[in-house]
Amino acid sequence: MPELSVEKVDVRKLAHAYVALALAQDEAKRYARKHSAQAALLPLLTSLDITAELLEEILQNVLPEKDPPPSPSITCSNMLM
Repeated sequence: MPELSVEKVDVRKLAHAYVALALAQDEAKRYARKHSAQAALLPLLTSLDITAELLEEILQNVLPEKDPPPSPSITCSNMLM
């Protein structure tokens, strides 16, 4: 089993937090629409939006923009040396 670096674990945790936040945000918005309580929940919805934007910005900074380069392949001729 390959070991994960601390950075990869942190990125994974950030991604999980972002997904959890998005789910909470959707549920809060759905509740506000259903119960006509949008005015009372506006501060909560605003803080969820701001937090989502900040987490998204952090994730964009830590996730690689491109796929990592492939590792060099080992051929049989390289192994016979």
